[in-house]
Amino acid sequence: MKTTLFKSLTLVLVLLATNIIAPAHAEQRKDQHPVRREMQAYIEQNVLPVVRQQRQKLDAQLSTADKAQLAIYRTQLKEVRQRSQALRQSFRSAPSAAPQTAEPASPRAPLTDAQQQQLQQLRTETRTIMQQVNQMAEKYAANITQLLQEVQPQKAKWATDMQAIVAKNTTPEQQEKLGHFRGGRMHYRSGASRLLRPTAFLLLDPATSSTAPASSDVSGTSSLFPNPAVATNQLQYMVSKAGPVTVELLDSRGNTVRTVAQEAKQEKGAHTLQVNLADLPKGTYYYKITTRTGSETKRFAKE
Repeated sequence: MKTTLFKSLTLVLVLLATNIIAPAHAEQRKDQHPVRREMQAYIEQNVLPVVRQQRQKLDAQLSTADKAQLAIYRTQLKEVRQRSQALRQSFRSAPSAAPQTAEPASPRAPLTDAQQQQLQQLRTETRTIMQQVNQMAEKYAANITQLLQEVQPQKAKWATDMQAIVAKNTTPEQQEKLGHFRGGRMHYRSGASRLLRPTAFLLLDPATSSTAPASSDVSGTSSLFPNPAVATNQLQYMVSKAGPVTVELLDSRGNTVRTVAQEAKQEKGAHTLQVNLADLPKGTYYYKITTRTGSETKRFAKE
C-alpha cells in the first residue's frame, strides 16, 4: 500500500517538472497554467506548513555552529541563483551574432562556448554547496528520518488531493503520458516531494514562510556599505515589528567572530549601525541579523 501511494505521489508531482501539460499559447509562461498554480497553492497551504513544523523541531537539535553554517549556505545558494538568473537574462537580451534572415527568430538561440562555461561554473558552485549541505544532513540523518517518518500519514492525503488536481486539469491522454515517468530526477525536483528529501529539508528555513516573508522582523532590505568594507562601515536594516535584535559578525565558515550589537528591544522602522571592522584581515565575512521571528545573513568582503 505504501509503495502504491508513493508511486501515485510521484506521478502527480512530475507534472510540476515536465512540459507535458503545455499552455494554449507558446508565449504563455508554464507556471501560469491553472494546474501549476493550483498545485503550487496546495503545496504552500497544506504541505509546507506541516514540513516546516517538523523542520522547527529539528532546529532545536542542531548545534549553534551548524545553524549559522546553514544560514550561510542559504545565502550562497540565493546569490548563485540570482547570478544565474541575471546571466540568462543577459543571454536573452544580447544581440544575436547570427546573420539576419527573413525567417522568424528562434525563441532560444544556441549558447556560445563561453556562455556554456559561465553556466557550468554556476552549476559547479551550486553542486559544491549542496555537497556540503548533504554532509551535514548525514550528520543528522537519524533525526531527519524520524521527523519525516512522522508525516507519512499525511503523504497519503497529499497524493490523493494532488491526483484530483491533475485529473481536473488534464485529459486522459495527458495523464497516460505522465504514467511513463516513475521516480527519477524529475520526481525529486517537484515541489512537495523535494521538501521531503533530507538535504532540502535541512535547508528549509524554519523561521521563514515562503508565502509571507514579511512576517519576519527583518524585512530583507539590510545593506552594509561600503562593500567591500573598510575600517568604518554603516549597516542599515529595517525592523518591521518591535522586539529584540542581535547583529553578529561571522567568518567565512560561519563561526561567530563577535557580536556587533545586542538590543533587548528595537522599535519598528529603519536603523543604522556604525560597524568598526578595522581589525579584520582581508577576506569574506557575513553579518547576521536575528530578531524575534527570523534572521537574515548576508555576505560582504573586507579588502
